[in-house]
Amino acid sequence: MTEHDERADELEHELDEMQERADQLEEEISDTRDDWEAKKRDPSVPGAAGDPERASGDGPPETDYPSKS
Repeated sequence: MTEHDERADELEHELDEMQERADQLEEEISDTRDDWEAKKRDPSVPGAAGDPERASGDGPPETDYPSKS
């Protein structure tokens, strides 16, 4: 086997590993998206259904920082 053939085999192996990682990441993203969509439909999850004040228990985040004026 020539040096070029060996390098080509290495690159093909790397490509296979990268494709496997990309597939795993795609699955994780899909699972996370499904989980988030389920949480948005569940009124018992604070903040997910569009009620950020209930999620934090305080006012809007901008009230956490005093103005510089």
